[in-house]
Amino acid sequence: PAAASRSTRRPPPPPLASMPPRAASPAPRKKPEEAAAATKPAVQEEKGPGGIARTPRPYEFGGNLGTAFWTFFIPACVYWAYGINVINHGQPCVPDQKFWQTLIWELPEGIAVRPTAKGFYMITAWLFLQGAFQQFMPGKMEKGVTLKNGNNLPYKLNGWKSWCATWIIVGAAVGGGYVDPTILFKNFGSLMTWANIYAYAIALYLYIDFGLCWRRWVKSPEFEADWGVFRLSDFFHDYWMGCARNPRIWHFLGYPLDLKFFFEARPGLILWVLINWSNVAAMYMGCKVTPEAVTCAAAGDPARIPPAILIISFAHLYYIFDYFWNERAILTTTDIRHEPFGFMLMWGDFGFLPWMYTNSFTLYLAVVEPRYVGDWRVDLFCVAMWVFAMVLFRRTNIEKHNFRTHAAANNNDPTGYKVWGKPATWIKTKEGSLMLTSGFWGMCRHPNYVPDMIMAAVWWFNCTQHATSSLVPFGYVLYFWSMDIHRFFRDERRCAEKYKEDWDKYVAAVPYCLIPGVW
Repeated sequence: PAAASRSTRRPPPPPLASMPPRAASPAPRKKPEEAAAATKPAVQEEKGPGGIARTPRPYEFGGNLGTAFWTFFIPACVYWAYGINVINHGQPCVPDQKFWQTLIWELPEGIAVRPTAKGFYMITAWLFLQGAFQQFMPGKMEKGVTLKNGNNLPYKLNGWKSWCATWIIVGAAVGGGYVDPTILFKNFGSLMTWANIYAYAIALYLYIDFGLCWRRWVKSPEFEADWGVFRLSDFFHDYWMGCARNPRIWHFLGYPLDLKFFFEARPGLILWVLINWSNVAAMYMGCKVTPEAVTCAAAGDPARIPPAILIISFAHLYYIFDYFWNERAILTTTDIRHEPFGFMLMWGDFGFLPWMYTNSFTLYLAVVEPRYVGDWRVDLFCVAMWVFAMVLFRRTNIEKHNFRTHAAANNNDPTGYKVWGKPATWIKTKEGSLMLTSGFWGMCRHPNYVPDMIMAAVWWFNCTQHATSSLVPFGYVLYFWSMDIHRFFRDERRCAEKYKEDWDKYVAAVPYCLIPGVW
């Protein structure tokens, strides 16, 4: 997942000619020669088999050195945050040699991050189950956005059915006494390591099959001119960013497995919610992590469960419920439309999201000592703020999605579409793209980022009513805000380069970046 404020209505913007000089876009305005140097591709355009033109990709995230650093540094930070919880019960500590020795070797099997056979079987079975659901469960076929090659790829939207089927299976297994509800809590470390191993391995497969061996995909409908490896010395950059935007395998099935769509929407997101509730079950059973073992009480007690962990778990549950209920909107997200699929997304979807998002909140609350109680006033405030942010999240995203859908159904003409009861306004670029300039999207250029940033802060605040430092929950806020702001600047820069003077017109029509009236 995913991914990502309310205001009163405002009149439509005045004609562009009558508007004051625009506020500067945060996208850096460089001299032509500077811009060319900053985005210099690996090699110049080349010809592939049959004279196919190929377009090199620009460097991002600090090029090879930057991506090599992020490939190993960010996973190490996630393991550090996990160690703070299970070794030091939520209290920050220095990740020295003793810390890593304890995290790998001295904690109970399953809690320790050393891989186990049980963890391998569990995570592998999970991938096969969700993969089978995506490929073979009935679902409505929808066309994605138009690719650079002019094609529209088909997507089977059966996420809601997969979500429901998963909960039926889990409910039957736990309710029937076949599976311990604390199983994910007790095997968190091993499962996280196996998920990371899978992420590194699949990213390497993507680099080899869709990068080095790009020629074998030339006749596939998803092939585009910027696929493949252009220079071997760019290994870490290509490994991190990915070499193909929509890598699909097993075309012989009729409906191929779209690897990006699968990992973006299925195993990580649903597992995130399941781990949360396993952590809740661990609190209910009074489970404690010691160097010798994980000990739990003979009987559960709901008095052990603070409202904070229920508020956060239900918030995450609804977030994913809403995601699958509005599954069609996934097809117009930035990750699906623009990003190549490499380690950045592969690890983010499966090696990071279900572990960092749970470790930061529900696992922290489950292991912190003394037992977390919270404050009812803080709980009520956090509930109110989350509801506000969730409504805003859905309204902003569906507003643009419906606008695009209406235009696509009318030969790229949004005439007649209304926002807040009034005819929508927009700017049409020379290449035919439409940029909405009314509703929330007339107030600022990235209103869909605000709700996610609010929710991240709210979940952290709900974990602060304790004597220990809430560094692990706050670390999530630092990560998420940094990621969103960085993506914000990437979006601005990409749009400025793509739309040129049309982007200037758009910035003049919608002068505020993120906070209406402020910035």
